[in-house]
Amino acid sequence: MKKYCAMIFDCGGVIFHFSSDRIFKHWALVSGKDAIELKKKFDFGETYQKFERGEISPSVFRKKTMNKLEFKISDEEFDNGWNSMYMELVPGIVGLLRELRSTYRLVALTNTNAIHAERWPILFSSVLEYFEKVFSSHVIGARKPEKRAYETVLNYLGVNPQSTIFFDDNPEFVRAAETMDISSVRVTSFKQMANEMRERGVRLECVV
Repeated sequence: MKKYCAMIFDCGGVIFHFSSDRIFKHWALVSGKDAIELKKKFDFGETYQKFERGEISPSVFRKKTMNKLEFKISDEEFDNGWNSMYMELVPGIVGLLRELRSTYRLVALTNTNAIHAERWPILFSSVLEYFEKVFSSHVIGARKPEKRAYETVLNYLGVNPQSTIFFDDNPEFVRAAETMDISSVRVTSFKQMANEMRERGVRLECVV
């Protein structure tokens, strides 16, 4: 009898690569500002977190961010920069998810927002199709590491936390899941994640 019946995956850093530096480089290019200074000034605090919970609109987020960073660009250029962070799929992830889907229920839980949601579901549609459901923070009104984010996923799955396993590259989010009795793995590489699965009794055939 298998130990887990469901797997919960983070997206950025686990399913696909991304770099926030690309955002500030784009904004610097179109605003005439310095990318390093923009990154230093950017605030991942209250405004950013409200946007990830869907509590403020894209227009409010743009205005507050541009005021904070002291530049003015078009909404289109703002969004182009904001969405430039996405890179390529993690090599091997498609084959892994394809194999896992035949045995486990697969869902994703990601901190995201209304502007990003216009981009990444299209870019990575080929891999997202392997998930039964994708839980986006701005849709469910809660973000990792908040307890309600994990509860929303567990309630949907209708299973005990102990029968799920969670994969995320953020140690804070992993610790939060563990406090809810969800088996959790901090992902540092694709190979390490696959090895962790094997060590926990997950049989893998196609992954090296």
